[in-house]
Amino acid sequence: MTKQEHIHHWKESALENWETALYLLKGNQNMFALFAFHLVIEKLLKSHWVKDNEGNTPPRIHDLPELFKKIDLELDFDQTDYLGTINTWNIEGRYPDYRKKVNQMATQSYLQFHLPKLEALKTCLLEKL
Repeated sequence: MTKQEHIHHWKESALENWETALYLLKGNQNMFALFAFHLVIEKLLKSHWVKDNEGNTPPRIHDLPELFKKIDLELDFDQTDYLGTINTWNIEGRYPDYRKKVNQMATQSYLQFHLPKLEALKTCLLEKL
């Protein structure tokens, strides 16, 4: 695959995960929706990694702030800081001792607060590709 095909793969996969997250929201599967939103941002960052680096295989990590450090991308402070919030949805959602915490946090109002921020970050990452 060419570099452009790799970038396209990550971008398209992220957009599919976005649709999945919205579907999960409609079914009140909020914790899994948060996990899917994390995947969206992770995959968009990985598309930027492919764009900015010689290789075509991004690091096999899921830590968004760490991944962000490995790419040449400028985000404003709030967006950079927000990566840490999104990161908790992945890490805390994976382990049983944290699942209850994430489940309690993942209310409709919590998601409605985050949805515009996620949309803005997703749009920004897509525009800068």
